[in-house]
Order: sequence, then structure tokens, then C-alpha cells
Amino acid sequence: MKCMKCLRACPTNAVFIQKDRVHINHSKCINCGKCLDACLNQGLQSKGSTLVDISNYDYTVCIVPSSMISDYKTHEQVEELFYAIKLLGFDEVIDISDIEGQVTKEAILLSDIERGKSLISSFCPVINKLIEVKFPMLLSSITAIDYPSEIAARQIRKRCSDKGKVGIFNCCECIAKLNLAKYPYGNHQFEVDHALAIVDIFPIIKANMGKGKLPVTLCKEGLQSCNPAMMMLAENHLVADGFDKVCNILEHAEFGLLNEFDLLTLFPCFNGCLGGNLLWGNSYLTKNNIHQLCKAKEKPISDLPFEEIYGESTIDNVNDMRSIQEKLVFFSKVNQQLEKLPGFDCGACGFASCRIMAEEIATGKKTLEDCRIHRNEVIQDESK
Repeated sequence: MKCMKCLRACPTNAVFIQKDRVHINHSKCINCGKCLDACLNQGLQSKGSTLVDISNYDYTVCIVPSSMISDYKTHEQVEELFYAIKLLGFDEVIDISDIEGQVTKEAILLSDIERGKSLISSFCPVINKLIEVKFPMLLSSITAIDYPSEIAARQIRKRCSDKGKVGIFNCCECIAKLNLAKYPYGNHQFEVDHALAIVDIFPIIKANMGKGKLPVTLCKEGLQSCNPAMMMLAENHLVADGFDKVCNILEHAEFGLLNEFDLLTLFPCFNGCLGGNLLWGNSYLTKNNIHQLCKAKEKPISDLPFEEIYGESTIDNVNDMRSIQEKLVFFSKVNQQLEKLPGFDCGACGFASCRIMAEEIATGKKTLEDCRIHRNEVIQDESK
């Protein structure tokens, strides 16, 4: 193998290489995009839907997140942005900062009701999937509040039920949120029809800037919710950004070491959603833009009933349904195989570590002979 950067970068060991091809174990993948960032040869890519899909619908609506708005300094520029997006072919362009503000407020209210439970609030699919894969003991701590884009999509469908076939498009600031739609990856449980990568449509948007304005009013709380440094939380609430810090916090939470905090608000990207890898701006500068935008005329947070914002799409179906006893038996088999492996974690077998290889052997997918070092040692012993 010439390159194993993606293999080493994956935090859940979902990436493996077989017959010189990169494969992804989707039951382990958390869609964090670290393997894409590590790949220098563009062997791994993630694509959103295209604007061609607009023609498949009678009426189209585009959802714009607050993180996309944060790249602009003035309210006039934001209105130009919304008009530029509408020129892409959409019938309607909506801002969801009011919904983003409400879900943040609801998470705080839930933590006040269930004190001492250390609820986890994250509207990032990476965090929710990470907990599902690596910290299943914390699944019950995730707040049962849906993603803002899903809440908005349901409201749009109700409002536009008389407009024929409605297509809902979501502008995504990161790779992870490309999965929160029916297309392009076939996740039909979501209300959003298509996920657009902001980086793909940015050149067209930039060309359309200055051609007109579309009136829009922003919600201060929603704008602030996309950056951890700007969130107004109580002392018993913990906010963290950055993947390594988040993993460290989840490890502590799993052992009950953070029970003094009623709410854990977690962002895998530095500077929260402002640091999304599909955005074009500098996340450190966009914080100043939000400060300026919050001074403009604002709208209040939405006042949707709880049943409208409640949802379980933040947690996928748990893949591993084995009992504790079954898991202990399996881990015993893995450890037996691990003792036979060299323990170099060299990756020559195509897996990130000897433990992952031992798991593959324990499940019967691989054999001990698939370890190149072990096979060479056997050949050398036989030749003596």
C-alpha cells in the first residue's frame, strides 16, 4: 500500500484497505470527514446534490443556515445573499435562525427540568453518531430534539401542501450534514429532499451578489448558537468545540465525572458550525460578523410546540444490539486472537490496528494468515 493516511485519520476505525481499494464500514462511520481531509490524492470525495435537481419539482425552497450567513458583515449583504440564492432557481429562500434559537433554548429548558442527568445537546450528526458508535452508554443522555433543518422542512411541507410537488434543499456547511437529506445518499427518513454543498454553489452565488435584495430578518439567538464562544449559558452548562476535546469530555461523562454539569453542548469543529469544512470564510473572523449582525433588527425565536421540534432522527438505529454477556464473550475471542498478532499496528493487513484485525478474525471474516508479519514468521519457521 502506497498511502494509509485515511486509515490513520479515522477516529472510529471505519476505514480499511483491501486489494488496493479504500472501503468504509458504514456501521462505524460517523461522517466526520477526517479521512477526506487526510487524503492528498482525492481518492475519497463527498458530493452534494446539484442545482439540476431543482427542475424535478413544482415548487422549491432553499434552507439557509446561520453559519452561512455569518460570512457577511452587514444586513444589506445578507439580503443580497438571499436574493443571489433565489436566482439559482428557487421559488423561496428561508432563514432558520429562529428555529436554531428555539432548539438551543429547549435544550437548556430540558436540562433545567432533568437536573443531575448531564444531558448532551448537539445538533451535529457527527457527535450523535460518535456517541452511538463509541459511547453507547450515553445514548439516553442525548436530548430528543430534532435537527433544525428537519423541523423547518416539516413546517415548509405543511405550509406549501397546495403547491404541488415541493422540493426542499438545504445548504450544508459541512460534510456530515450532507447525509441529513433523502439525496444524494438515499437517507429517505429525512424530510429534506436534497443537501447542497455550499462550496459547490459558492462561485454562482458570488457572481449573483449585488443584483438585488430579498428582505430577511434574523434571530440573534440563532446566530449565536452556531458558535460556542457566543452562546449565553449558565455556569452548570459545559460547552466544548474541537473533536479531540469532545472525545475527552464524552469519556469523562461516560464514567460519571461530569455530573455537576446539567448540559453538555458539543461541537466537533473548532468555533462550532462556523468552522464547517464546506464554508469559505475564516471562522475566527466570522464571529465578529455575527456581533455586527446581532445589532440589526431582529426577529424572536420561533414558538413551535414541543411535539413539532421533538424527533429521534438525531439518533440512528443502534447497530450493535448484543447483550453484555454476548459482548464479553466476543471480547474474549478478540483478546485471544490479539495475543497471536504481532501488535505493531503497521496497517499492512489493511486495518488500522491489530485489534481491528483481531475483531475481523473473531467474526470469521479474516484469518490469522491474513496478517503479513505473522505469515512471514510462519514461512521463516518452516524454512528452518
